[in-house]
Amino acid sequence: MKVLLIKPAFKNVFTKLSMIVTEPLELEYMTAICKRQGVESRICDYTIIHTPLKRILRRFQPDIVAMTANFVHIYPIRKYVKTIKNYNPDILTVVGGPHAEVMPEDFQFEGIDVIIHSGGFQPFEAIISEQPADYRNIKGICYYDGNVWHKNDREIFRIADLPFPDREHLYRNLKRYKYVTAKPCAILKASYSCPHHCNYCFSTLLNGGQYLCREPENVVEEIKTINCDNIWIVDDTFYVDVKKLDRFIDLIKKENIKKKFFLYFRADFIAGHPEYMKKLSEIGVSMCAVGLEVIDDEVLKKYEKDSSVDIILNAIRILKECNITCIGLLMIDIDAEKSYFKKLYEFIKKYELYLSTISILTPMPGTAQYEKYKDRIVTNDYRKWDFVHLTINPSKMSRATFYFEFYKLYVKQAMLTLRKRVLPFRYLGAAINASLEYWVEVVKGIRWKKE
Repeated sequence: MKVLLIKPAFKNVFTKLSMIVTEPLELEYMTAICKRQGVESRICDYTIIHTPLKRILRRFQPDIVAMTANFVHIYPIRKYVKTIKNYNPDILTVVGGPHAEVMPEDFQFEGIDVIIHSGGFQPFEAIISEQPADYRNIKGICYYDGNVWHKNDREIFRIADLPFPDREHLYRNLKRYKYVTAKPCAILKASYSCPHHCNYCFSTLLNGGQYLCREPENVVEEIKTINCDNIWIVDDTFYVDVKKLDRFIDLIKKENIKKKFFLYFRADFIAGHPEYMKKLSEIGVSMCAVGLEVIDDEVLKKYEKDSSVDIILNAIRILKECNITCIGLLMIDIDAEKSYFKKLYEFIKKYELYLSTISILTPMPGTAQYEKYKDRIVTNDYRKWDFVHLTINPSKMSRATFYFEFYKLYVKQAMLTLRKRVLPFRYLGAAINASLEYWVEVVKGIRWKKE
């Protein structure tokens, strides 16, 4: 049996800059599971290749094609499935990932055979371990029997059963994967879902809202197997249990691991634990992405962020003192005043947040923000749910003004970053070109009607 594993492609203003290109970690886990079952597999990462899918199907001749999906990937997956079934209708098509987990019904369209809605990688392993499988007995999936869709009970994600990902694909394409200025860069995941409950965040819905965390000993053992000097730990927030964090730090020192690490942390954790930021710096943490979100106390309360502008400023100060670059994850609220764009630029400039990302509040399905704004949603086209398009109309300005201010801010930040020589000069042209392309696109769609 052969299994083809696909990571879909998606382009927006950030991917066009190619500042962050991540290895397909979820598919590398699936590769390891395939090896455990004695099944041949191949990864097809369309974020780095352009080979037509039909050619890959013809050469590899898979029995199963499994795809991973976030919200923006539903349209590419529709195209892939059509190509797969036109080539050979007997190929089993499987889809999983965050979007399929929270809203499996979105994938109940012609050509999809199985949707994995819970249980992590366990349902996938059950599917490939025995073909043809009896889908009635596999928890965590939806399946189509030719007449109707069936949704089986949820599966519990047994995180301890995960093998280490098989990184042969990463090593064959090492120069293609990077994180901002770190190239090459591997990624690692130490936890699933999120222990916090910000009401705009989709991550809190994953795994049924149950936060699961790998033991530090297991994480460090995986780190020892990674043949790459830069490692981005992509948890929504790294260890919040300081006992686990202590063990992680001690193990990195004990094993004498010399790598650069990049993490996510919340501002309130950083502000409340400055001593740990110092310790993390000493073991190689050089960049930290922080969910700053907005610089407005009232909006932070509205997001149930349990943060404040004072906490944010304290966190930025602590990271700077520890010589850790702060990558601020910033957001423009849909009800912001026009003056907020200038205020945010001045904030970025003053606190030297040169590598920060700026997104537009997007009410993700399943979140409290979705319930709040669902009557104002102007498009159901998930290609627009990429955090740089308006999915709801702003209340304090026109769509055209909002987009103009957003992309003006984006280009100003890019010019500031390049002037400080944080990034190579070539990113200026790329930033301006990408912004112009998207400005043309949004001008065409300013008067979107609900689709």
